Amino acid sequence: MSRPLIHVLAFGTLTATTPLHAAEDPGIALPPVPRALLLAASDQLARIRHVSAESSGEDRSDGVDPPAATLSLGPKTVRVSPGTTAIVEVAIDHLNRIVTPFAAPQVRTVSSATTQVDGNAVYVATASEEPVSLFITEAGDTATAISLTLAPRHIPPREVRLVLTGAHERAAAAVASPRETVARDDQPYVEHIAASFRALAQNRVPAGFSLHPAGRDEGVTCRQLGLVVTAAQVLDGGRLRIFPARAKSQGKLPTELEERTCSAGSGGLVAAVAAWPSVRLAPGEETELYVAVRPREPDPERRDRPSLLGGKR
Repeated sequence: MSRPLIHVLAFGTLTATTPLHAAEDPGIALPPVPRALLLAASDQLARIRHVSAESSGEDRSDGVDPPAATLSLGPKTVRVSPGTTAIVEVAIDHLNRIVTPFAAPQVRTVSSATTQVDGNAVYVATASEEPVSLFITEAGDTATAISLTLAPRHIPPREVRLVLTGAHERAAAAVASPRETVARDDQPYVEHIAASFRALAQNRVPAGFSLHPAGRDEGVTCRQLGLVVTAAQVLDGGRLRIFPARAKSQGKLPTELEERTCSAGSGGLVAAVAAWPSVRLAPGEETELYVAVRPREPDPERRDRPSLLGGKR
């Protein structure tokens, strides 16, 4: 009875003293991570990269995140013609901006919407879904009128740029023409004339001007022999009128156009004269001539004051 017990003890002793075989080393060395580095990483906030940077695979090593993406709604250009009504969607409970081709627009409406004119732009605000009908004309000149019907919608604020088409073609004015308070030798006034002449040379109607055919009393004359000038157009811009004309040399020798000999209209003062594309004309050659005229200032009204010295001066 004692032999089996001895065998069991011997087996147990053999099992305890025999070493186990270790797993094979795969050959991968994992360097230890310092504890200070782990603590510093836990204190930093997580940073979210921009979606476009992730998708493009760009490596932004400068450490500066790209700006957040924004959704923009650009302006809407509407081509309008006098005598027809254009329907335009605008925002409810927001301020809408309508850029007109007039230098000094004037608004006529019976709607309860609020309108305000600033330069060549009209600001419209309405809190109702009822359509807003209005007419826009140049202040002091109602020959050309733009008819609009605004359809209020629950959309972001809109900027609408109006462009006249047809015989009255004019783009939305970027800036208003000089006001009466601008001095005649002021730099903005001179730059305005130069920009207007530049637009005419590019076959464009300058901002803030309206175009119409020249009348009988709207001719251009140049006191120069051998030069024939024919006026065909007139551009009205409030306190400034420009007369484009055709100048043709009928002499037998080359002619140099002298701008200082030219004038236009009746009763106005010549502000500037320019020729394009050339002032030197060969026999039979033509060029365009631009004459800018401003109206004469009215004479100040004289009012006599009674003397306090009994008629003595």
